[in-house]
Amino acid sequence: MRRQQLVMFLLVCPIFIITNLFVLKSAHAMSCLPTCSSNDARFLAFGGQDIATFVYESMTLGIASPAGSQTIKISIFDGENTGHWDFGAAEQAATLEFTLIADPKGDLSGTLEVGKWLSDGSDGMNIGNPMLDNDWFDIIINNVPDAIAESGNYLYIMRIRNLDTTQSALNNYKIRTDGTIFIFPTDQPLAYEAGLRGLDADFIGLVANIIYPNIDLDDPFCINMGNFCDPNEPGCCLFGTPYDGTFSFFFILENAQDILNFWDGDFDFGMKTPGEGAPFEDTNDPNTPPGLPLFADIPNTNPQASVGALPPDDNSLGAFRRMPNIFYEIISPDGNLYSNLNPSGTNEWELFQINTQSGCEPDICDVQVDSIPAGIWELRIKGLDMSNLNFIRGFEKIIGVDDKGDPVPPLPPDPPNPIPSLSGTGLVLLSILTIIVSIYYLSIRKKKYSCNYFK
Repeated sequence: MRRQQLVMFLLVCPIFIITNLFVLKSAHAMSCLPTCSSNDARFLAFGGQDIATFVYESMTLGIASPAGSQTIKISIFDGENTGHWDFGAAEQAATLEFTLIADPKGDLSGTLEVGKWLSDGSDGMNIGNPMLDNDWFDIIINNVPDAIAESGNYLYIMRIRNLDTTQSALNNYKIRTDGTIFIFPTDQPLAYEAGLRGLDADFIGLVANIIYPNIDLDDPFCINMGNFCDPNEPGCCLFGTPYDGTFSFFFILENAQDILNFWDGDFDFGMKTPGEGAPFEDTNDPNTPPGLPLFADIPNTNPQASVGALPPDDNSLGAFRRMPNIFYEIISPDGNLYSNLNPSGTNEWELFQINTQSGCEPDICDVQVDSIPAGIWELRIKGLDMSNLNFIRGFEKIIGVDDKGDPVPPLPPDPPNPIPSLSGTGLVLLSILTIIVSIYYLSIRKKKYSCNYFK
């Protein structure tokens, strides 16, 4: 019986190994920013002048492809500058440039350009082939030797740049890859919004039908005195929207820290505009340093104060409104939750600090904690109205998510540990060798029994 069990183990074990190799390889089909969904209205964004917000030119991503992969696939959703989701005073949104650079050390030191693509197809590797409206534009390229890190993974920089920040325009987009993706913590803050936008009234109507699949403009309950009903009411034709007012971003602390600093910008907290006069719901933040932060867009940034909101929070139009008033939570790897219930007003930056200093005063920190552990943290924004561009500035890598919204840690530049291990190819060869030994063992046993039978 024991021999039969051994034979079964020798036969089943290699099959199990090979099967799990494929399962591990496809543990996540895609890693996306900010989400993988094509209809949830959550976007990264670049804005231009004269739209009552900050203006930043570029953002830098880290993208990695697993060791042994021949190609990498990168996809841009709604990268073009016309049609759905975007805005432009001249009926054309901002033109974006996507440049891929080999970065084997994973530290922004890479210089070899692998490819460049423009959203309008006017130049680069997609010349004459603009990115798609309301769909994914796929970039599939061969991994290059210059991108190989010590870990064997292929590491790249993706620089995204707004080619003309003087336009009164906004381009909303998403990005995903079949590898891993994260945002480098450079001095360029991250802009995002839930977009109910289009380059003209027809496209705005098409976008509204995506966000509100049950909308019926002929229903008197839906249209109430020129205003939409409350999408939180089950009887409202706006009920069932894929956008509930929340955004989640995940970031990694490589090591435990004593202080965690986080900046929020242009959150438009409060329901009074600057023109309505004080007092405002947005109060003066005691621990935000005086003056402007080093990363501020100086021409468009107000010094931190009690400044009001533009546009005001909890929009008067139900189609744009997401209650309650905007706030956010920072959630630690062990589940502790730290809330900022009074974030920034219009065109200002405010600091939110978590600190381990005992007895930390409000003019120093917002929250005093016992520890700030290493691991994956979550920033969860709630009550963000549609078409209200927000900004965040952290000091850690913001990582992509899979199609379920779960974080996908980036592939590392360095080997995980010095312990010898088998690659996928090595495991397959070991499995084949195990099968050959098993067959040989069975044949020997069969020959032995045959000889004993005829003695």
